[in-house]
Amino acid sequence: MGARIDRQASRLAARLERPIAALTRATGATVRAAQRRVGSLGARRKGIGDFVTDVDVRTERSLRRALVRLLPEAGFLGEETDPHDLDRELLWVVDPIDGTSNFASGLAHFAVSVALLCRGQPILAALWAEPAGLLFTARLGAGARHDGRRLRCPPGAIDDSGMIGCQWFRGQGDLRFVAALQRGGSRVRTFGSTVTQLLDVAQGRLDANVQEQGRIWDFAAAGLVVTESGGRFTTWNGANVFPIRDLAVAHTATIASPRNIHRTLCRWLAGRLR
Repeated sequence: MGARIDRQASRLAARLERPIAALTRATGATVRAAQRRVGSLGARRKGIGDFVTDVDVRTERSLRRALVRLLPEAGFLGEETDPHDLDRELLWVVDPIDGTSNFASGLAHFAVSVALLCRGQPILAALWAEPAGLLFTARLGAGARHDGRRLRCPPGAIDDSGMIGCQWFRGQGDLRFVAALQRGGSRVRTFGSTVTQLLDVAQGRLDANVQEQGRIWDFAAAGLVVTESGGRFTTWNGANVFPIRDLAVAHTATIASPRNIHRTLCRWLAGRLR
């Protein structure tokens, strides 16, 4: 983006931050209430290890209507409904419930994720995440916050005191990259929600998060929180994920980490992708 577009994008993100935060918080409260009716959620299989509930679909439709009212000139990309005007400069990217399997099973790790992109670069993010029920926001160049407090990604560890979040393709038999991540003694955790694991890195609850898979709606908002809190969010070879140049990419292998351990993680993962 040129300087003129940067200033325009910055002003737009600043104007929308409060209404998007309020919308995301309210949506999260609605989703949390729906989980209490877990027996009637009607989870359906979309693919291998990939599920959807009626709540996912209703939530995305509701968010889509509200976001279109706020910014009619933007396109829309969500996990559960058909995309609209992906070639526009501005694009909403939404995951109504990241961690649907957890949600449908009554587990606490899931999140609502909303991002606004300008030419593929996230400029505004709002996320509501369980189990703490916290609201996270980020604005390009203006930092990240959780429940209004500035968020700063602390240094990480990859020795025997470290804890690394990790996710891989369902049914994947080749998990050598997981073994590579443990060479310093770190423990590996997978919580079934890309968003909550990325937010845990930004907060310092995880020392890093490494994923073999992940779609745009999984990381557009949470990745901005990581970078605006001072962390790195890259591919396994160290290239910045943002701006997103190809909206049609099925999956992106990513690393989210504090800066002090990022280079080492890239070295450990070199050549590990299938």
